[in-house]
Amino acid sequence: MAEAMVILRGIRFAVDSGLLPAVVESDAKYVVELINGGVAPLADIGFVVLDILSFNSTFPISISYMFIKANIIAHTSAHSLVQLALSFDEDFFWLESVPPSVEALVLTDCSG
Repeated sequence: MAEAMVILRGIRFAVDSGLLPAVVESDAKYVVELINGGVAPLADIGFVVLDILSFNSTFPISISYMFIKANIIAHTSAHSLVQLALSFDEDFFWLESVPPSVEALVLTDCSG
């Protein structure tokens, strides 16, 4: 369910910021398949999928699965971002930059 919530938050951010059309890529294959299948399951995740489908029917948004090769840099970056997010009471978004706490990791990952 967390993966679906992240996709929903990303879509809301794109819509609220006028960043449309939007392309959402996720490594959560099951969630992407649920959304692109257009049918919300009866489980709790179904409510989130319904919200996402509502946005998809109103705004130019595409959602696709993207296989992401796991590596230690990606995991370390993700862990650092989670720790940073837990210190905030509200959502934060970085455009064209990264938080200083993961900048070195991102640069290392980008350099291959």
